[in-house]
Amino acid sequence: MFRLLSDLEVSLNELLVACRESVDHFRDATRIVAAEKVAQELTHIADAREKFIPALEQQIRELGDLPAMPDPDKEDSEMLLHHIGAAVSDDYTNALLQQRIAAEKNILSLIDKTRALDEPNSNNKLLNNLRADAGNAIEKLSALAEQSPL
Repeated sequence: MFRLLSDLEVSLNELLVACRESVDHFRDATRIVAAEKVAQELTHIADAREKFIPALEQQIRELGDLPAMPDPDKEDSEMLLHHIGAAVSDDYTNALLQQRIAAEKNILSLIDKTRALDEPNSNNKLLNNLRADAGNAIEKLSALAEQSPL
């Protein structure tokens, strides 16, 4: 049986995939950065983000859809590029932090899109908490980037 997904289901799934990808990329980045402090902070951000995944999955299931997964080939190729960049660079940390900041800004954009589609505001608390988490991640990443040499 074929069923059309609502805009809200599509948007929640896009947000879920972006969150899963962010966790994967933060965890992978810990293997690239040389500074232990940066690696620890990336792990903390990933741990905090990972806590939102079950709630997003539940919201999607309640709407009648199955939670989406990231494209493993896309993720693997992105991570491979990061590892190559780190291998040929004296210090890849700043570039990596800027990439993670851009990804967090994308999550903020997806949250806004989802919020606009959530007419009954049934996801308001979850979206607000995720927005705060992404904002906090951007602050931490920006602080690390300021401390990192160019």
